[in-house]
Amino acid sequence: MDAEEELRLLQQRMDNAQALANMGDYDWHIPTDTNRWSDQLYRIYGHEPQSFNATYERFLSFIHPDDRERIQAIHQHAYTTGEPYEMIERVVRPDGEVRYLHSNGQVIMGADGSPERMRGTCVDVTDQVLAEREREAAAARLGEVRLRRRQAAEINDNVVQGVTAAMYALELDDAESALTYLTRTLESARTMMNDLIEPLGEDELEAGDLVRAQPATLDGA
Repeated sequence: MDAEEELRLLQQRMDNAQALANMGDYDWHIPTDTNRWSDQLYRIYGHEPQSFNATYERFLSFIHPDDRERIQAIHQHAYTTGEPYEMIERVVRPDGEVRYLHSNGQVIMGADGSPERMRGTCVDVTDQVLAEREREAAAARLGEVRLRRRQAAEINDNVVQGVTAAMYALELDDAESALTYLTRTLESARTMMNDLIEPLGEDELEAGDLVRAQPATLDGA
């Protein structure tokens, strides 16, 4: 096997490995604005392999508009300092789909100290990012459910205790104490309900707001 065939097989193995990992690499020659992308990197961006020269301007056009300024600042810092960089960026495919890439790279300086090349890799981490967001959303929903259950239990305990105390007072023919217990119970309920509706920006509850528009029936309606 000659050297050319070995190189071809090596490139094929590398392409296969990148496809399996959903990872691509790039090598941008800064002075000529010529960028070599691997085949898989073109696919990650939603394009056919080697279908265009990925100039820096073309690359930026693929970046999500809300990320462009940040990405340019990261690259500018790398040009100035020569330090490697790592970032999460969003790219927009031709069909409008947004993908998340975990990119890293380094700037190679020329003999005169100016940036000459920028090389690095990009891994499509969209599935991981979306899965993490779903876990966070599920955790937030669970936390909200637990909070609502705790708040409901607190309201129930306070109301039940107040009404029970009022009933005992009535059994002892102490109407004044019964009225006091009921008044305190309603005030406590209003306070707790205000705590619940305050994040929604609603007006505070006033006396009488907790009275049903229609009386409850004996079947618990």
